Amino acid sequence: MKSPLVSVIIPVYNREKFIDDAIKSILNQTYKDFELIIVNDGSTDETLKKIKAYNDDRISIYSFNKNRGTSAAFNFGVQKSRGEFIARLDSDDLAFEQRLE
Repeated sequence: MKSPLVSVIIPVYNREKFIDDAIKSILNQTYKDFELIIVNDGSTDETLKKIKAYNDDRISIYSFNKNRGTSAAFNFGVQKSRGEFIARLDSDDLAFEQRLE
C-alpha cells in the first residue's frame, strides 16, 4: 500500500462535543493524499464512540486505557504515521478546506 504524503494527527481527550467537526474538517480537505491518525487519550465520555462511527479507510484509531496527556498521544501518533509530512489538529479545532494543499 502506498504511503500518504501527509499524516494528520488528532490527539483527543473528552471532546465528544467537538470531535465530529474536527474530523469532518480533515475529511473534507481539497488535498486527498493523507491519513488521519486519531489517538484517543483515555476519554471517559462518548468521544471514542463518535470516532468509531466514521467508516473511512484514511482513518486509523488508537486508544489509551488511561489519560497520558496530549504530548504522549501526539508522539504516539507520530510513531504510527506513514506520511512524509505531519500536520496536527487539536480535537476542538477546525481546518480550512485548503490547509493540507
